[in-house]
Amino acid sequence: MTIALQFAGNIHRFHRRDLPDETVARARYAIIDTLGVTLAGSRQPGAGKLRAVIEPTAARGLSRVFGTDLRLNALDAALLNGIAAHMLDFDDSNSRLHGHTSVAILPALLALADELRAPAAAVVKAYITGFEAASRLGDAVGRYQYTHGWHPTTSIGLFAAVAACAALLNLGETQTAGALSIATALACGIKANFGSETKPLGVGHANRNALLAVKLAQQDFSAGDLAFEHHHGYLNVFNDGADHYDVSSLVNPWDGEPVLLDREKGIKQKRFPCCYAILPPLDGILSLRQEHRLTPDSIARVVVGVHPIRFAHIDVPAPATPLAAKFSLHYCVARALENGRLELDDFSDETRFARPDTRALMQRVTLARYQRDNIGGAEVAIETRDGRRLTTYIDSALGSSYNHPLPPSLNKEKFLRCAALALGENAASAFYQRLSQGELS
Repeated sequence: MTIALQFAGNIHRFHRRDLPDETVARARYAIIDTLGVTLAGSRQPGAGKLRAVIEPTAARGLSRVFGTDLRLNALDAALLNGIAAHMLDFDDSNSRLHGHTSVAILPALLALADELRAPAAAVVKAYITGFEAASRLGDAVGRYQYTHGWHPTTSIGLFAAVAACAALLNLGETQTAGALSIATALACGIKANFGSETKPLGVGHANRNALLAVKLAQQDFSAGDLAFEHHHGYLNVFNDGADHYDVSSLVNPWDGEPVLLDREKGIKQKRFPCCYAILPPLDGILSLRQEHRLTPDSIARVVVGVHPIRFAHIDVPAPATPLAAKFSLHYCVARALENGRLELDDFSDETRFARPDTRALMQRVTLARYQRDNIGGAEVAIETRDGRRLTTYIDSALGSSYNHPLPPSLNKEKFLRCAALALGENAASAFYQRLSQGELS
């Protein structure tokens, strides 16, 4: 039996499992968070530029384009919502995928759900199925792809959206396998585009491509039966040979607790709108700032240690634009030391970005590699002008796991702050209430 058929069989069987109520609650938590950042992202210039290109030729339909009054065909809605969802880099992530799971699934799934007028409960269960697929494929191929320049949110997340949409449509195993095989021809995304509007554009296209693959599979569109295991197939092309992947997580039975409930490697929710690798250092910086009542003028030097796998993404001492500053540890640390927090405007306001005091403080920040095994931790040392050396170690960022979540008050505050940018405060509050009660519209 081919890998695509075995993968599809596990998706098919998992979707028919009875799930604990806790799984459903966790999924709703993720969906609410993702819709909030999607609404905020819809107001960003990059999302507007893409709408200006797509809307004039897009067929109207039933699928919402969040943050607007538009209802378009599902494929274009998935594209537009996908770029908006990831535009701010404020969406959740997952260390098994090595990327951003919810934005790899929900734009396509919600566009399809609108088209089908699917009930909320069915959408939530399909999302959980997609999350399972993302994590299983991430276990098989994600670490290698992440370290060799692919953007797993798109190169792997595409298949999670295929799984979710196939589940919502109740496709059989053969058609689901066909959709997965078609998707191997549509997978893409490289990390060279981090810090630009093309990073979230890739997420938008991954969602559109996933939905396209599923719709083509419904028409019995053909694809290579060995699209995964062929010597020029997905696994060998993206992972450069059998030494760099392990398909057991795809083809063995998906038994046990849903991975959405993984206490350590489930959903990682973001407290601040920047690269996830910067969040643990920020928790350390803010802790020392508060404990020792530090001011920018009192700081002589800041040294932050992170795992080598994180280093390259955030070693950006002089970002060229506010958007690129989301991947600059130096900028994020400086702004956090100045204000005690990071805000959306820190990555869009040119005045904040160019502040001389911020620039001067950035030059006192140094990034280093630490020797610990913990990918998600950070060592922080602050040397003060009066000779003190203040240190702390952060094992994981706030919001990084089921065991270390964002408090409910912060989760709600984040949604309302984001959604209000597109809807206004009253409508954002009303939408939050509906989502909290299990509705999706």
